[in-house]
Amino acid sequence: MKVHRRSSKEFNDAVHTLRVLVPLAHPVKIIRCALKDCWGTCEKKSNPDRFIIRIDKAITDDEAIETLAHEWAHARAWLDNVDDHSPYFGVAYSECYQALYED
Repeated sequence: MKVHRRSSKEFNDAVHTLRVLVPLAHPVKIIRCALKDCWGTCEKKSNPDRFIIRIDKAITDDEAIETLAHEWAHARAWLDNVDDHSPYFGVAYSECYQALYED
């Protein structure tokens, strides 16, 4: 799993925590980049199957970690190219939140 951009230790620790405690069905690439209309996106690619999560580089580290949890939950709940806030997403987001914020 690659993290582009010099990210903070806290952000990198969050990526590692999610990778270990809330694994995804496919590899994920995380990119910190400039986004105009949102703080983050999750996209599923095929050939080979993988996820690309983009996090806006202009937001704070705390906001980036919360956005990472949200986008990771989309990847975790991804079924048949459905990328919405379904009950599956809610469960996945809960898993991500617990992994990151509960001791």
